[in-house]
Amino acid sequence: MRIFEVPISYYGRTYAEGKKIGWRDGVAAIWSILRYNLLP
Repeated sequence: MRIFEVPISYYGRTYAEGKKIGWRDGVAAIWSILRYNLLP
């Protein structure tokens, strides 16, 4: 088998098109870290 590179084109999404991550997501992430890693 021969391996070769294939060119791709990438256009990033704008804020209006992409995911919106708010402060609630940050709180949920911190709670998950504390719950599963630091608390017994």
